[in-house]
Amino acid sequence: MRRGGGAPDIGTAAALGDAWRARSLDSGWVFPEDWWAPEIDAVTHAVIAGADMTDACARLGHARAQAGVGIGETLEDLTALYAVLGWEMPPMASVRPLAEGWVESGMFGLSDLTCEDPLTGLATLPYLRTRLAEIYRGERVPREAYCLVVVDLVTRLDPWKRIAWTIVIGHELRRVYPGEETLTLLGAGRAAALVPRRPELELAATRLRRDIAARHGARVWVERLPETAPRAAALLDCLAEPRSRPSP
Repeated sequence: MRRGGGAPDIGTAAALGDAWRARSLDSGWVFPEDWWAPEIDAVTHAVIAGADMTDACARLGHARAQAGVGIGETLEDLTALYAVLGWEMPPMASVRPLAEGWVESGMFGLSDLTCEDPLTGLATLPYLRTRLAEIYRGERVPREAYCLVVVDLVTRLDPWKRIAWTIVIGHELRRVYPGEETLTLLGAGRAAALVPRRPELELAATRLRRDIAARHGARVWVERLPETAPRAAALLDCLAEPRSRPSP
């Protein structure tokens, strides 16, 4: 989706690369000296030439993964490019090859070494189970202190598109919850944020509904935690079931 007013006049691939780098650093790219790669030039030249972006984005995704850049930061970087071009979000025609290139680099092997899903950067379901078990062992009453904000991609899509939009959902969750919240992938097309029950809870959920539900065909609701740890485990089992559609 483009913003109003159209894209700025970039002029050359070099000028676009400079603007892209500046926007990416402003958006949180951690190591400025590691941003440039030869694949960056392939992308900027494709943009200036009005050429198909598939190959260039796939090569960039592969290079980012080989450099140890997570999928979340890789998508943020692509978002920075399209922000310079006047787009609100990168088009799926560029997101898809970027993600495919990242996956095909072989970085899935890292899933055995971390508690994160390698494709979305979200925590794994076993990690959320462990986190909830810790909370239920604490002194505070969990259902009064925490809740789950669930995002469910209810639109019927082919398997690849569902995976691609799951990546986008993970990206949006990190934008809305940039703090200490536990962001977890529950399954293809479904994710949840374990968040404190604070006054701004509904405001953040409303932002998710606006940014995800309307744009990506997803549903967002706040799920209260059960009174006991066994019931919390049963709730996670329910939420992780693909056919499960709890009512908001």
